[in-house]
Amino acid sequence: MDEKITDVITILDREDSPSQREIAKQTGFSVGLVNTLIKKCAKKGLVKIERLNSRNIKYILTPEGIKEKTQKTIDYIKRSYQAIQQLQNRVAELAFKHSAEGKKIYIYKKDEDEIYNLVTETLNSLDVNYDVIYKKSKLKEMTDNSVIYYWNSGLDINKDDTYNILV
Repeated sequence: MDEKITDVITILDREDSPSQREIAKQTGFSVGLVNTLIKKCAKKGLVKIERLNSRNIKYILTPEGIKEKTQKTIDYIKRSYQAIQQLQNRVAELAFKHSAEGKKIYIYKKDEDEIYNLVTETLNSLDVNYDVIYKKSKLKEMTDNSVIYYWNSGLDINKDDTYNILV
């Protein structure tokens, strides 16, 4: 529920007087859920509800609401940074192990994404050699003295000791 409240608060902070229907459209929540969340926010002192006329209501983020949103953003950034550090440490651990074993490192790249960029940047910073495989058909050419790093659940794996799942 906290994440949903954070989503509503974010929209209230970003938009100028959005309706509950607009908030529902942006979040994918039902209008009824948005109504419930706004009432909870008002009860917690995060949002002030101001009636403009009989049909229009304005939702104003209070200083407490801004503080809550800021704290949630900081928490999200911290968790993301920790996840990045863990991935970089895992890549370094595997790369050092496999390099010491004399294995050739390959990266299976289905799409360019943030994980691919983190993996390659980490390997480059460690000065570890690797090659990138773009097609599944190239997997058949791998030798027993090679490892493939991947994070794609669509890859059909048979030899567990030849492949390393990073995430």
